[in-house]
Amino acid sequence: MENNQKFSAEQSLHLIQSMIEKAKQDVANNSFYLLLWGWLIFIAALLNFGLKKFTDFEQPYLAWNLVWIGAIASIIKGVRDSRKIAVKTFVGETMKVFGISQGILYTGLAFFFGKYDLWTISFPLYILVYAVTCFFMGALMQFPLLKWTGLLCLPIMVIGVYVSFDWQLLLMALAILISYIIPGHVLSAKEKLQNK
Repeated sequence: MENNQKFSAEQSLHLIQSMIEKAKQDVANNSFYLLLWGWLIFIAALLNFGLKKFTDFEQPYLAWNLVWIGAIASIIKGVRDSRKIAVKTFVGETMKVFGISQGILYTGLAFFFGKYDLWTISFPLYILVYAVTCFFMGALMQFPLLKWTGLLCLPIMVIGVYVSFDWQLLLMALAILISYIIPGHVLSAKEKLQNK
């Protein structure tokens, strides 16, 4: 029985290789979500700003309905990926639970902001959440760029507290560009290089 539980050198190497491949896939998945949400939020913030400043459109906030695309795409990708997973990793499972937690947090904040008409403080708080999210994910994934871009959101958040709502929209776009889009493209490029 003891012999059956011992791995041969070849089996150990195969296990290590499969775990490395799974870790690479986790990185690819994270770049997908960073880019999906990054671009959607970036476009929604700029669209909201543009509609508010340069048109007579009475409901410029409707630009934020773009987030439903992200929610649906994230759910579909999450379900498909969970069906394919042969090896679960700590990082992968933690990121999955963290992503779901983020969805709950953003939904809860939107509810409170809407209920108590606190939209004028919403974007600095969302930027703070981006900072924490990116710092945490960067530390978990051992990806320093993501940690640093998360920290760069903190001064943007502080500035956001002192400017008008219109400028907060632009700061939101800047924060998401720095914290999600740039690291997402770097992660995607790394994944493509690893798969060559």
